[in-house]
Amino acid sequence: MKKGRRALVGWQGVVAEVPEDWNLVSIGGNESSGYFRVDSPGTMSLEAKWSTEPRNVDLRRQLEAFLSQIARKCRKRKVNFEHKIKAKDDGSLSFSWRSDRKGVGLLYRCDLCKRIVIAQLSGAKADDISGCASYILPTVADHSEDGWQTWAVYGLVAEVPPGYKLEKHKLMSGYIQLVFRKANNRLTIERWALADVVLKKHSLTEWYADAVRHDLRRFKYQIEEIDFDGEPAVELTGERAGFKILKAFPDILMLRRPAMYLNACAWACEKSNRIYSVQVIHTSREQIFDDILDRVECH
Repeated sequence: MKKGRRALVGWQGVVAEVPEDWNLVSIGGNESSGYFRVDSPGTMSLEAKWSTEPRNVDLRRQLEAFLSQIARKCRKRKVNFEHKIKAKDDGSLSFSWRSDRKGVGLLYRCDLCKRIVIAQLSGAKADDISGCASYILPTVADHSEDGWQTWAVYGLVAEVPPGYKLEKHKLMSGYIQLVFRKANNRLTIERWALADVVLKKHSLTEWYADAVRHDLRRFKYQIEEIDFDGEPAVELTGERAGFKILKAFPDILMLRRPAMYLNACAWACEKSNRIYSVQVIHTSREQIFDDILDRVECH
């Protein structure tokens, strides 16, 4: 298989590069334990699983348990299963298996984030699994060099600052929302499809003001039309309004800085025909808004 153009897939900081026409079909879990699966248009799949384990965990035993699950499924289908495991110089384990399908993969433990990651490429007997794995598996990573966490789902690619944990998410064909929290600070990254349809009867300013009105009802803010990297955009700046600041008193009494300030930006990307939004509700110390904007890819 030719390399061609690639797309990034990432969840909870575990990322991989796959051919552009592969599709994310399954995703779940949290930072401590999770998975994702990406399917080719044909019969190949990339799976990545991770779990937090103690330093002295037996990696070979972990891999044997993973392969035993595949073997059990093969026995149910009454097909033979065989596998090989090879220890590598860096402490990781590579493996291959064969039944009515075949697969190759790797298992390693990251001492920095304390996660064990298993990544495997599987497919039909006729598929060039080894050739495809030679350029996909080396792209699997579980953390970035600067501590920011990469998220890449259905065309939304963004990096999130250290300390922010996923609180909730929505993954739909026309709308994606990722909400993160760090203490009282909240970061929301959104993506809407079909921007030309969404903005057919309204300007971006009118549409976005209506879209955020409910969520930002406790804030007093200004909306300004701007240019963002050559794209039409709107910027919101503000803070908690009037007597509603009383809602922050519990945080003040607990000696926690309340999240008083709002920064947001939404832009329509002509090339991808999508609308993107980054919204940060933060304390005076959390000045990360511009850095986050710089790390959101829209096309």
